[in-house]
Amino acid sequence: MTARRLGRGFVLFLRYFVGLFFALAAVNKWVENYMFSDKLYRVLSDRLQEIDPESFGAWFIENLGLPYYLPMGWMVCIGETLIALGLLFGFMTRWAALGAVLFNVMLTIGGYYDASLVILTLMYLPMVFLPTGQWVGLDRIMLRRHTGSIWFR
Repeated sequence: MTARRLGRGFVLFLRYFVGLFFALAAVNKWVENYMFSDKLYRVLSDRLQEIDPESFGAWFIENLGLPYYLPMGWMVCIGETLIALGLLFGFMTRWAALGAVLFNVMLTIGGYYDASLVILTLMYLPMVFLPTGQWVGLDRIMLRRHTGSIWFR
């Protein structure tokens, strides 16, 4: 087996693994009713008590997270769902992976910094830079229909 095939297989494994991770996270948010309840408000309030009150994360939670917890709940539920679908079906794959990177950045900004977030974010980068949706996924079909489109490259 060539190194190229092994590399592609590994990146595809990562794509499906990350897609499953986001799918399970999305299911959890839907079950916990983040879109229509105060669940995210409670999560953010608890987090605010745990972090340095002088940190940017505390400012972010106080000024953006808590006042706008419902729209954020919608963004989290829908964002995690779209990232999962994009990665699992190979649809707009690079954009879904970029969404995963941005999701981790938002977690970090929101005061959830952990060294594992750096590793996770680095894990998403091959899917941003490599055309995994062209290898296996709907991107191949969509690019044939919409040649030149940046969405399916």
